[in-house]
Amino acid sequence: MRVALTRAAVSGATIGLAVLTMATTAQPAAADVKTFNDGGGHLTTVRVRHGSENLRVKANVGAYKIPSHFTFWLDTDRDDPGPEYKVEVYPNSEVVPIRAVESFADNGSEITCDYRASADAFSSTYVTIVVPRSCIGTPDAVGVSVKARYAVPGPNVTDYGPARKKFFPAVAS
Repeated sequence: MRVALTRAAVSGATIGLAVLTMATTAQPAAADVKTFNDGGGHLTTVRVRHGSENLRVKANVGAYKIPSHFTFWLDTDRDDPGPEYKVEVYPNSEVVPIRAVESFADNGSEITCDYRASADAFSSTYVTIVVPRSCIGTPDAVGVSVKARYAVPGPNVTDYGPARKKFFPAVAS
C-alpha cells in the first residue's frame, strides 16, 4: 500500500509541475507585439501590443514636464487613408475622451470609451494608452502614429513617430 501511495504522490506532483510550467510559460492568445524604433530626438521607441481584448501603446518619450502633451493617432481601416481615432494624453491629469476623426487635422467627435492612459512627468519617460478593441471597432490590424509636444526652455519641441502624418506598420491582433 505504501508503494502505491508513493507512486501516486510522485505522479500527481509530476503532473502538477507540468501544468504549472505550461501555465507560467504560456503566452496570451491572439496578440501581436511589435516595437518600433524612432530615430528622432526625444521619442525613441513605440511598442504596440494588439491583443484580443485591447490595444496597448507604450511610447518612450524621454524626459518631459507637465505642460507637455502627447497625441496617439490610430489607423484602424488601412483602406481609408489617415487615422480613424485620436487619443490625447496630458501628464498627471485626467483622461481626455477618445475622438473619432477623419484626418490628422480633424478635431473629430468624442466617443464613449473606458480606456486608460498613463503619463507621470515626475517619474517616467513613458506614456501609455490601453484602449479596449471594442471602442475602436475590433480591427484586424492597427497602425499607430505618435506626436510628442514638449514644454522645454526656448521654443517648444515636437517629435513625431515615425514621422509627421505617417504610421508605423500595422500590428495585427
